Amino acid sequence: SPKRKSLGQQESHPTRGGRTALSSAKIVQRRGHPSRLPAGSSNSVLTGPGRAAGKSAVTRKGQGAVGGRGSQAHTPEMDLHGRNEYLRDLREEYCLASRKEKTRLLDEAEKRTALCRKVLIRKLRHPAQLAPRAPQPPRQRRYDTAVRSALAELWQMFDYPCGQRFAPLLREQVPRLRARREWSCSDAVAAKLLTISPKTIDRLLSHERERLRLPRYRQTPQRRLLLAQIPIKVASDWDRTQVGNMQFDYVAHCGQSTAGSFLWTVSMVDIATAWWEGEVIAERTQTATRSALNRIRQRLPFRLRELHPDNDSAILNNLLIDYCRTNQIALSRSRPLKKNDNCWVEQKNRTHVRQVLGYHRLSGELQRRLVAELYWAWTQWRNFFQPVMRLKEKTRVAGKLHRRYDQTATPYRRLLSSRQLSAAARQALQRQYDQLSPIKLMQIIQEKQRQLFRILRQNDTDARRRTQPRSVTSLMTQQPNVRLPRKMT
Repeated sequence: SPKRKSLGQQESHPTRGGRTALSSAKIVQRRGHPSRLPAGSSNSVLTGPGRAAGKSAVTRKGQGAVGGRGSQAHTPEMDLHGRNEYLRDLREEYCLASRKEKTRLLDEAEKRTALCRKVLIRKLRHPAQLAPRAPQPPRQRRYDTAVRSALAELWQMFDYPCGQRFAPLLREQVPRLRARREWSCSDAVAAKLLTISPKTIDRLLSHERERLRLPRYRQTPQRRLLLAQIPIKVASDWDRTQVGNMQFDYVAHCGQSTAGSFLWTVSMVDIATAWWEGEVIAERTQTATRSALNRIRQRLPFRLRELHPDNDSAILNNLLIDYCRTNQIALSRSRPLKKNDNCWVEQKNRTHVRQVLGYHRLSGELQRRLVAELYWAWTQWRNFFQPVMRLKEKTRVAGKLHRRYDQTATPYRRLLSSRQLSAAARQALQRQYDQLSPIKLMQIIQEKQRQLFRILRQNDTDARRRTQPRSVTSLMTQQPNVRLPRKMT
């Protein structure tokens, strides 16, 4: 009897055009132990549906065998464990195959695993990369509960510093506090506190920070990108002879509490001439600030060249950047928490705002209207009739500082002497000066102040009446009125 042929080695059927079997084409070789699943089985990892479909795929016109370069069949993605198991089984056949067979096997493996060809070659050549890795034990926790509690206690003791400030403080103060017996912990905990990193400190104290609801003073990425567009200028960078460079600031009329709504003053001053402009707004919003800035620009006798605010988010925003680009105004800013960079406008906040309005709490439409009328007269009186001293130089001699000032002049005179105004602006400014009277302006200022302070005193009296409690003693000693009978009277 003829010898029985194994699977994959049957002769070709005569009705199929004399095709050779897969074994004659040397596509399929023996893969490991013969007890494995036969070729073409749907559950076989090596010769699954893709290999089984190879018999019928060869005869189709315009298509090559499965595993060839022209095949577009979709294969499901493998996970890491299944891919390594597939490559380990494929390596047995890959090492015994010829060069042409290796090309076909790499084509098939590239499609099945979705790996690069060079990566497949490297994995098939080095079986150590395909060996299953032993599961690693979980990493032991270095900083246990004792370290966390000691760290939280010291963190509260030193007023909640950040990790970068707290780490060097721990290395200095932990041995010192233990030596003076003002704070105690075990030697193991103290050794860990001396080697802990700032990042680990922040990570261990994150839950404690959330529990205490401590704020994080951190700028958003959008805020950092916004500030990166605006250059920083300090006081020494300014050209003090060019007219039109103005500093910008807010003044809050909140009284003793910032709760609720109250009035704000938009204060602007020119660096070269000390020309000051003020505008009152009901809320410190972007829209209200832009409207106040528009009104100030219309009143200025010169062109606004550059605007220099501090880092307040109500001023520095995309709305102001677009406004300055549209009107061709340069924009710069101060350094954070450095008031001396805005020194010119900080001086005017006291002499031009607090001196006339004081530190009262202002709110409401009536008070806003009175302050706006007051600023109309106050601005002209300050700019046209109040001389300003400008620092020329200062020298230090034997530990004493000597200051020298230039010739005293009003902002109006300094503006005319700068010769940076157009002829039309100069004539308009002179006509405005001729129509003003300092006596009438002072009368208007004093009258508006009296009206404003009268309203403030009335509001203060009403508030005291509403909030002042009656004396308990007077209620206890007060006798009710007794009416005598008519017969007795």
